[in-house]
Amino acid sequence: MYNDFQIISSNIKYLREKKGYTQEQLAEAADLSVSHLSKVESGQRRMGMKAYLTVLKALEVCEADYVNLASAPESDHHFRKYTEIMKDCSKSEQRFLLETLRIIKDNMGILKGSNQKRIEE
Repeated sequence: MYNDFQIISSNIKYLREKKGYTQEQLAEAADLSVSHLSKVESGQRRMGMKAYLTVLKALEVCEADYVNLASAPESDHHFRKYTEIMKDCSKSEQRFLLETLRIIKDNMGILKGSNQKRIEE
């Protein structure tokens, strides 16, 4: 499960890329160092609420949306990560990854069943 700081990191990177900003552009607009922003986005450093709000303003996020960003469901973050992985893949790589994911998902049920049998024995 994501913690609050992972949500903040994920939101900043997602919104920055959606806006088409580089880390340098956003850092300048939010009066942060590029190094700090980079570490926040990668989850290596935490960002306080004041700095987070400054970043959201620099990204022109409507204040009414602040709460929605903080409470976005975990599945949204998983989808964002999935999209990040897939965006640089060729069509054949995307098909391969999707098929691999489907096979893993199908086999999870088998694994759960065999683990359940061991527990019952």
